[in-house]
Amino acid sequence: MARAAVDSKDTSARGAFEPVVRWFTGGQGRPAAIALAVLLAVLHLTLSEPAWSPIRDLLFDTYQRLMPREISRYPVVIVDIDDASLAALGRWPWPRTRLARLIEATHRAGALAVGLDIIMSDADSLSPAALLVDRQDVSPTLQNTLAELPSNDILLAQTLRRIPTVIARAAITDGKAQDASKSSQTSVVIAGDHPKVPRLQSFERHITNLPEIEAAAPGRGYINDTRDNDGVVRSMPLVIAVNGEIAPSFALELLRVATGQPHYTVQSDRKGINGVQIGTSFIPTDPDGRIRLHFSPAYDARRVSAGAILRGEIASNAFADQIAIIGATAIGVADVAATPIAVHMYGAEIHTQLIENILAGTRLKRPPATSWLELLAFLLMSIVLIILLPRKGPGHGVMIFLAGTLLIWLASLVVFSQAKTLFDPSFPTFGNLLILMVLLTAGFSAANRRRRELDAALAAERIERSRIAGELQAAREIQMGMLPLPGSIEGLPAHLEFHAILEPALEVGGDLYDAFMLDEDRFFFLVGDVSGKGVPASLFMALSKTLCKSLARREHVPLDALLRLVNEEISRENSASLFIAAIVGIINIRTGEMQFCSAGHDAPILLRASEPPRSLNDAGGPPLCVDEAFPYTADRFQLQPGDMLIIVTDGITEAEDPKQNFYGLARVLAYFATVNGRPLSAAAACAGLLADVKSFTGGAASDDITVMAIRLAALPPTAPSV
Repeated sequence: MARAAVDSKDTSARGAFEPVVRWFTGGQGRPAAIALAVLLAVLHLTLSEPAWSPIRDLLFDTYQRLMPREISRYPVVIVDIDDASLAALGRWPWPRTRLARLIEATHRAGALAVGLDIIMSDADSLSPAALLVDRQDVSPTLQNTLAELPSNDILLAQTLRRIPTVIARAAITDGKAQDASKSSQTSVVIAGDHPKVPRLQSFERHITNLPEIEAAAPGRGYINDTRDNDGVVRSMPLVIAVNGEIAPSFALELLRVATGQPHYTVQSDRKGINGVQIGTSFIPTDPDGRIRLHFSPAYDARRVSAGAILRGEIASNAFADQIAIIGATAIGVADVAATPIAVHMYGAEIHTQLIENILAGTRLKRPPATSWLELLAFLLMSIVLIILLPRKGPGHGVMIFLAGTLLIWLASLVVFSQAKTLFDPSFPTFGNLLILMVLLTAGFSAANRRRRELDAALAAERIERSRIAGELQAAREIQMGMLPLPGSIEGLPAHLEFHAILEPALEVGGDLYDAFMLDEDRFFFLVGDVSGKGVPASLFMALSKTLCKSLARREHVPLDALLRLVNEEISRENSASLFIAAIVGIINIRTGEMQFCSAGHDAPILLRASEPPRSLNDAGGPPLCVDEAFPYTADRFQLQPGDMLIIVTDGITEAEDPKQNFYGLARVLAYFATVNGRPLSAAAACAGLLADVKSFTGGAASDDITVMAIRLAALPPTAPSV
């Protein structure tokens, strides 16, 4: 009872899910694959950027590691305040007079502009007035004398006024930072619609330098970077919004100051920023004012130790036509961030790479149309898979997927290396992998269902075939039972040998033969071949044989008239339009005279000891049922003692070997030529010819085979004359 209840529940559950399974596997999985493709397309359009960014970023980072940006020249040099410089000149922070000397030395070496990647928001504690402020043992006169000396910050400001320099600022959202409204920004010209501030990286406050330093420097740029959610710097802003006002980046200011331009121009439209122009040079950007960087490794050739410059160890024109960035890389004072090609990269290095990308035009691009192209690639491959996989099979489907994936990835690599465009092949690949899995799963489920259905149909077919086979076997036994056995012909004289062999190609066939004594002196024989094979031919064969025998025994007419009567009768009852090639004959066993009449059948073959085997000449006519009024005529021939007649159907002459060569009448004659002259019985003649035909065909039979042999051993001594 419990087991029956469980089986009932399982059957009910399968029945409940059957519509779902049939929908899933219907059309070989195409409906489910189409629905999935539409869903993935919608998700790509709505959630691709935020949801797929980690995978996309990982892919493009791999591209950068495999194909980093190639460097032919170094337009920017990093003046490196490294560990060696601190060891030689003292720990950080250095007095700002030393920074002033470093700026002057760098400029003398030919630098077009010098950038300080250092924010100096507090006064220099090493200025003369602050050196002895806490020393009570120093006389007031000395302290007053020191206080009258200019501070290190003023000396640095004086240097900044003389030299094209850019100082750093940092924009932040911390409320404790300086109010940005109290600081002026570099002059900017807006060309086109005013860029919407929300599209830019926006800040309310910032950290700046001392007022005297801010006032003295020709350029002031922001060193802010743009870090993604994983903390990796992949792009840098060229302009940002500070307290609602457009402000330049550190790199942009360096380019402006190096080219001597009083301002820069922001070109924009309603979609956002198109780019920034300095003089006659236009720098394209993303709509949010950022530039995607194509990084190169952090080559040592970009760096020159600050200590070496201060000691005068570099050539006088070492930095000609270069921009210099002074930055700290010493342990404990360096600013580092992760990039696609390095876990740690110094801030000065990132600014340097930004300038190099701008000058070389090697920034990475991801136009809005790229997302649509990725969607198009996904849909095209999906359509091909959905159409071809169910038709061609799983193997071809996997090959199509692999070929399409390879093509998309190669295209992505090519456009990255040649056009610096970021085309993401991961979404088309992943999406079509899901489509492939759905189609394969649906195909597997459908194949299982079809297999079960085929198993059931095969079982039913086996039962039906067993039934039909039994019926056909019974029909074969009945058909073969209708043929006269050679040794059982009533009244056959001893001096007349008769033998015949009939082998149907199928269970039943269309060949026929008959032989019987019309009276004491006349022996009647018949050989026929019904067009076609199988059951229809066998039924027509039985009808024709019975009709011919009945007419031959009942109608005492000449042989040609008999054949005309048979032709008329079977033509009248021939709705299937079958026809029969037949030959009939009568042998007078006392005189050896033979009459025969052919209806589209090969003439008998005569075997005579003194002559080679040959076919007898006959007038003949068309097969029976072709022309129901055809006037058939009979031929006559005198048999001699020892003569043998061989009659075969086209199953002998048209038997084919594996190369599709016919056995042919010539081979029949050639076979009997080899055995002629030897004692040969009618049975041996039939069996020998049949064996030779089977050896020729390799045992295969494509048509019904009939061979008949009639041998007149001798004439009776008291045979009356005719």
